[in-house]
Amino acid sequence: MQSKTGKSWKKLLAVLLCAALTAGAFATPAAAAEKPSAAMGAVYSVGDWALKGLLKLITVLMPQPNTPCEFPESKNFFPGDSQFLPVDPAKTTWELGFAQRDMTSGVDIFDGNHYVTGGLAPFSKRNPTDVLDEPTARITVLDDKTGRGLVAFVSIDAFGITSADVANIRDAVVNTVPWKTFRSINVSALHQHSVIDTLGMNGMLAEALFLNPLANLTGLFQPFSGKNPAFMKNLSALIADAAKEAVGNLEPGQLLYSKVDVADFINDKRDPQKIDPYFHRLRFVPTNAASSETWLTNVAIHTTGAGTDGLVVTADFPAYIAKEVWEKKHANFQMINGAQLAIGINYGCDDWPDGDRYEALQVYGRALAQKLINIPAAQEQTVPAMLNFSAKEFVIPIDNPLHILFFRTRMIESTCRKTDLLGLKLEVKTEVGYMEIGDQLAVALVPGELDPGIAFGGGLSAEDSWQGWDWEFTSMQETVGSRELLVFGLTNDQIGYIILPNDIGNLIAFGNEEVNAASTKSADLLLAAFQQTLSGVKR
Repeated sequence: MQSKTGKSWKKLLAVLLCAALTAGAFATPAAAAEKPSAAMGAVYSVGDWALKGLLKLITVLMPQPNTPCEFPESKNFFPGDSQFLPVDPAKTTWELGFAQRDMTSGVDIFDGNHYVTGGLAPFSKRNPTDVLDEPTARITVLDDKTGRGLVAFVSIDAFGITSADVANIRDAVVNTVPWKTFRSINVSALHQHSVIDTLGMNGMLAEALFLNPLANLTGLFQPFSGKNPAFMKNLSALIADAAKEAVGNLEPGQLLYSKVDVADFINDKRDPQKIDPYFHRLRFVPTNAASSETWLTNVAIHTTGAGTDGLVVTADFPAYIAKEVWEKKHANFQMINGAQLAIGINYGCDDWPDGDRYEALQVYGRALAQKLINIPAAQEQTVPAMLNFSAKEFVIPIDNPLHILFFRTRMIESTCRKTDLLGLKLEVKTEVGYMEIGDQLAVALVPGELDPGIAFGGGLSAEDSWQGWDWEFTSMQETVGSRELLVFGLTNDQIGYIILPNDIGNLIAFGNEEVNAASTKSADLLLAAFQQTLSGVKR
């Protein structure tokens, strides 16, 4: 006969699954719910209060993991330059090295212990069934020849990666290339929904909820999640090996900047419809004409051509941009996603493949590649050899009860601490970065999925916003000044969506962005840290 305790846990599990599935956590970006009438707003508020209360109750009943009350000492955090050096337009010689690795090399992703990221899987394991293309880790190492050290840009075909795993990657790189000084190592996820889970959300939820409390109590085994520890350890080793190769590939050349309008390829599903419409390209042309070029690029588009429900592993459309660029120009390609809060794919015309999403994402990627390939040489600008960089750590309180529950079950692990005895109040330590490349470009390195309005200016009035009040803020572009701003999103952490504070709706209203936002305070705290980063450097 089943015990009363067992029945109680099953009831709690059923309630949790209903809440999680209703919320639709980590699904494809969808339009935010329309602002309700005053009467419906009151109904939503009551429902939201009840849902959050229920999630908190379930969290209290879960045994606590050994969450510290203090943050551990920062491991391989790179604060950057205390002083920004002036640009000499006459100095145009950079050194750049590039390398890449298949992220599935050395592991068997079909062993039943690897999971495809996408929608939540409460009762089934999202094990991969096939591979369309190779998810890849790419690294570009850049040296401005000022003697201050190398700056590394790592991009991975992944849904997201937390600060704890970024620290492990940095540690592996530094230890593998000890003869070089790294001024900064930055790890960006391209946010595919069809690759091996590196965040932890896509194991079997029921398994985690039943067994992770026992892991918390006994410490006898690792908690269950979608993230495979062996895969992550192997990934760190692969990236470190690629870093070693990239350093060995360092060679002199010129860096050229250009951009192309791809607004017809993108669709912003959430107001205020403020976007960066450009695909930005930094093209490195080696002095040695026999060497391959490297294109370091930036665009803001959710990589969801494969959808969120498939079990075929694919790096989505960026893989086919890379293939097209290599086939047509014999150039290395690396992409970093931008401020893409709710920006998705727009196929834009009637001749895209109908009904075959895998074929469509390939056509889409190659079409985007052609936009880059066809940028006229006359539009390229030489970038002087100067890269100034600074970064700052800051703390965000997690006030989304669904995220607190995920931390409690240890499906997600990050640089986290609890601030109360019950473990219902958590904070994460994350980071924001700022770069100046040459004399024209500025880059904000953001640890999540940013609303473009926060970066480039453009909010919602009290009348149009969900909360019904005005949010006064200074955008990142205003803080930067006259330089052209690029955003490197999902970089060095994944804190979820960073939304306009006055437009954060209720969980009960099923807003995808709200469900996936760790904190309602993310935007304010990010902007404050960004401004402090800039004001803290000498010139």
